[in-house]
Amino acid sequence: MLHNFISEYSEIEASLKYKIPFYAKEKVICYLNPVKPIGVELVFWNALKMKDSLPLLDMKKRKWFAGITYRNLEDIDFDVLDKMIKEAIKCDSQYNKSI
Repeated sequence: MLHNFISEYSEIEASLKYKIPFYAKEKVICYLNPVKPIGVELVFWNALKMKDSLPLLDMKKRKWFAGITYRNLEDIDFDVLDKMIKEAIKCDSQYNKSI
């Protein structure tokens, strides 16, 4: 379900790396990380730049990455997820303009 939702964004390209789905525009934006037996974690690559979404994300002792773990489909708030993905896309675009 998460893969299908993220793949709906025309500017995002999906690929498999290390047997897990990664999503990128110019650079990697996010990836799905299986958390057995709990569920799946949607991890954002440059989470520290995502000021609006950062409070909703868990850093888990990581320096740059942060994610949100979903245990079942009912846990997914697609409106919030949409805002997080749009913010991640915006951060990716800002990063590439500064180079």
